[in-house]
Amino acid sequence: MADMSGQDPSEIKMATVDEEEKGATFSGTVILGIDVEGAGEVLFFKDFLIEDYKGELTAYLATDGNITKSIDLGEVKHKSSSFKLPIPLGTDTSPYNTVVLRDEKSKKKVVTIKL
Repeated sequence: MADMSGQDPSEIKMATVDEEEKGATFSGTVILGIDVEGAGEVLFFKDFLIEDYKGELTAYLATDGNITKSIDLGEVKHKSSSFKLPIPLGTDTSPYNTVVLRDEKSKKKVVTIKL
């Protein structure tokens, strides 16, 4: 996974997730930071495990968990425990303080992660 050691710690937002929702368990670390292997910022999911959840999840970078004030970062990959979702270049990420995982079929929020 990416090495965040060269970054100013104030530019990194990180959350540890350990939640149970509707019979599913979500655990791991979510980090908003600069991708050292690419250009721009990314949302890193590190050792991120989703257990007993069958639906398709989409990740959103949101303000206070509000989907209407969010950026769609795409589908969350269940298969890999560590992955990254790129944030569109030129995005000012300072207003965003949560990551929302939403079920694609029901459009319901499954987990809200505070960064």
